Amino acid sequence: MTSVGAQVVSPVETGHKVWQDQSFIKWRKRDPHVTLHCHESVEGSLRYWYQRNKVDHLVSNSAVWNDDAVQGALDCAAFWVKDSPFVQSLSGLWKFFLAPDPTSVPNKFYGTAYEDSEWETLPVPSNWEMHGYDRPIYTNVIYPFPVNPPHVPDDNPTGCYRTYFDIPKEWQGRRILLHFEAVDSAFCAWINGVPVGYSQDSRLPAEFEITDYCYPCGSGKKNVLAVQVFRWSDGSYLEDQDHWWLSGVHRDVLLLSKPQVFIADYFFKSNLAENFTYADIQVSAY
Repeated sequence: MTSVGAQVVSPVETGHKVWQDQSFIKWRKRDPHVTLHCHESVEGSLRYWYQRNKVDHLVSNSAVWNDDAVQGALDCAAFWVKDSPFVQSLSGLWKFFLAPDPTSVPNKFYGTAYEDSEWETLPVPSNWEMHGYDRPIYTNVIYPFPVNPPHVPDDNPTGCYRTYFDIPKEWQGRRILLHFEAVDSAFCAWINGVPVGYSQDSRLPAEFEITDYCYPCGSGKKNVLAVQVFRWSDGSYLEDQDHWWLSGVHRDVLLLSKPQVFIADYFFKSNLAENFTYADIQVSAY
């Protein structure tokens, strides 16, 4: 891991302001694909989805909108990975520090030796403005910053996150993916001090392979996941609408375990007969 990591330098670490470079929207990010989780058997997969299909979605009508909602969100994240042997939720209370701009983030805060005991904690998923950091902004048709595309203000609040995780022994010899359901508006991530990717998209998932950067199963070492989130990016110019501007890791974060060779994506194409009596379905898997 050390030799591989020594060869990798995050574009953020070079000093280049990638968050306002229109030609740079991702780095080492896996292509988008359908949602695919591994199960230990066909029977296990069917059992899992049968149990989830019995969820009463009307319960959401009784959701609370106070501090109790935080624990409810974390319980929900845990529920959706329960009994799924090759998915692990990283949602929970992460260490958090908000810098006023990207140049003010703590030096090498993503490293394994960095001391974060003095940092506050922040729920993930959440928006940092809803927990006393920075401020939420509501606009309709006016941008909340000076219009000078693709540039955004130097006063660009930047969230620094850290959390720790173990790799289950059952994942020995398998590939490991780090999956963010959504982050606003741009971010980069490190595993054990090694940069694993950059993504700029506030409403879609971002996924990175981290197999080579995690400590071996059974090593006794906890892996460190660090994330740097930029409130504003050139993509913020595409978000102008009647809404609240909020920032952070605002959906679940998952670890996915895959076999060495796996289906990454699939497509269905149907051809309907002219008389509508039958249809052919072509399935392509990649």
